[in-house]
Amino acid sequence: MITIKKQKQKPENTIIYMEVYGVNRVIYRVTAGTVNRRGTQAAVYGVSVEDIRTGRRECLENFSEDIEVTLKFANSLVHKRIPPDGLYNEALRHLRFSPESILPI
Repeated sequence: MITIKKQKQKPENTIIYMEVYGVNRVIYRVTAGTVNRRGTQAAVYGVSVEDIRTGRRECLENFSEDIEVTLKFANSLVHKRIPPDGLYNEALRHLRFSPESILPI
């Protein structure tokens, strides 16, 4: 029997790379940090969405290793006015329709 242990790595040295205040009173942030993968430091980018009125906040700390993909995703969140409780659904939709997530046959 093989047991696989999933490790959730929190990025270290996290900084705010971009912050946008939406017309729906929601703050959209792109964060940058590093994680240790197989003995090397790798840059990872995250997305967080915070509603000013309710204080609700959702975050995807390890969204992508590509800043361009993360910025495009964050901009689509702003454009669609996605609230914090819609972040995970929108991330799944993004993965479903993005060409980067299609596996080779």
